[in-house]
Amino acid sequence: MRPRHNARLFAALLVLVAAPFATAHAQAPDLPLPEESAAGGQSAAAGQDADDLQAPGEAPRDMALYTGESELLGQSAGERRAATARALAQVLVKLTGEEQAAANPVVRRSLPKAASFVTDERTSESASDQQGNTAIGGAPIYKTTLQVQFDPNKVDALIAGAGLPYWGSNRPSPILWLAIDDGRGARLVNASQINVVKPLASRGTQRGLSFGLPTGSAVEQAAVDTIWARNPGPMTALTERYGHQTQLLGRLFREGQGWTADWVLTRGDTELSRWSFSDPSAQRALASGADGAADAIARRDARRADVGEPAVHDMLVTGLRLADDYTRAMGYLQALPVVRELTVEEATPDSLRLRLDLAVGVPAFEAFLAAGDVLEAEGPAYVATPGMVPPEQPSPARYRLRP
Repeated sequence: MRPRHNARLFAALLVLVAAPFATAHAQAPDLPLPEESAAGGQSAAAGQDADDLQAPGEAPRDMALYTGESELLGQSAGERRAATARALAQVLVKLTGEEQAAANPVVRRSLPKAASFVTDERTSESASDQQGNTAIGGAPIYKTTLQVQFDPNKVDALIAGAGLPYWGSNRPSPILWLAIDDGRGARLVNASQINVVKPLASRGTQRGLSFGLPTGSAVEQAAVDTIWARNPGPMTALTERYGHQTQLLGRLFREGQGWTADWVLTRGDTELSRWSFSDPSAQRALASGADGAADAIARRDARRADVGEPAVHDMLVTGLRLADDYTRAMGYLQALPVVRELTVEEATPDSLRLRLDLAVGVPAFEAFLAAGDVLEAEGPAYVATPGMVPPEQPSPARYRLRP
């Protein structure tokens, strides 16, 4: 008989946002496993495994992917801006699958202006360690976290303009088959032991990936040697019982003065990736499972937009009535990360004629405009390559300043 799905299992792991991964930088203690669950062979499921691709702009979006968190190291306006930029960088990693997304030149120009992408933000305070008992002189130490939600249209436009891949919200949620040997023999981690895999779950949240855990039935417990051998074939049928096809098999064990984690990620009969990671910290070794899985799935599913060749763009901005309108239009264009240089060609009482040196093609530039609420296109664009002098003065593309 096919077991019933139990959505509570996956919900428990989805909300598992343990102390940020950065808090696990100290050398980890042993990983004592909780007592084995006495539950029988009932299986649980974590929802459907999704592999359909979703392009930018398609609904519905998963707003969790557009939400980032960063620790506030102070209360100054400058620190808040820096924390907002770190949160935006985290969102870009989740949406592109690239850990170095923030190093992209277009993204680097946008990070100081991250506040212009914000739609909502809030702060929260929590103990600075997972147990909440860190103290100096008897006083608990707390950290303040800034949680920031960013405008999906603006973020998608930034990703496209930067030429980065876009990894949609339809993502598989691998079933995690993990065996740990802390010196007492290999044991399967099951759904009643989610605290054991907090480092992996937290890192998965940062990478935009979630995982399901097995219930630990007798059949699953008996498969621990197969998991330890990282032999995915025999585990496929057990994974499919949870309504999933993607599975992550891992083993964690002591090696020398540290820990080693070996992983293999598969979908059906296809192996997507196999990797190993060693570290003095057991937490970081565990978290490597989330990083490797996110890297492999993003390589398969993310799609890179064609941003075109860099261009020189002549434009006429109309609808300027007040002195503040000129300032607003100029400030907006100068802040766009795809604008490398802006030159004022002519100013009249109600318009500005400008020449823009763009880091992308005009369509990608206009995607930024469409995502904003300052300028709207009125007419066709003239496109020239950098350094090109046209034989005749072309009619510039026309844009109207929105009220």
